[in-house]
Amino acid sequence: MKSKNNETHHFLPSGEWEGFYCYSNSPQQHKMSISLNFSNLKVSGSGTDDVGSFKWNGSYNLEDFKIKMVKTYPTHPINYKGDIDENGIWGMWDNPEDLSFFDEYSPAFKQQVKAMTFGGFHIWPKAVGNESKEELKEEVKESKKLKEFYIQKV
Repeated sequence: MKSKNNETHHFLPSGEWEGFYCYSNSPQQHKMSISLNFSNLKVSGSGTDDVGSFKWNGSYNLEDFKIKMVKTYPTHPINYKGDIDENGIWGMWDNPEDLSFFDEYSPAFKQQVKAMTFGGFHIWPKAVGNESKEELKEEVKESKKLKEFYIQKV
């Protein structure tokens, strides 16, 4: 998806990305495989994860290094907000769907459902194959720090 209008900032290379999302009530990483295009402060793309296939659309700002995206599955949208840095894009996601349907259920059950409607995420450009083992170890360490951050947030 390379074009002359692609973003030139090295934090946002268009192409293959990978990463994970976590639910607020669990540190388990749910892997994502993604193709993203960054151009003219807009992001678009597609991907797959354990829920299914999805499309990405959103915008980013290089003055404050913030990004907002909507991950749209065939059945529902998920909002993503995050920060952009040398480790990729990380932040929080939430499902904007109305949960009033669950009002008739017990408060404990409703709380369980609500905990599955938001969480954290981290995505990064896919390695081209020439990263050193030290760089990969650092990436794993950062992912662990990120999980701890998300768990403390909720």
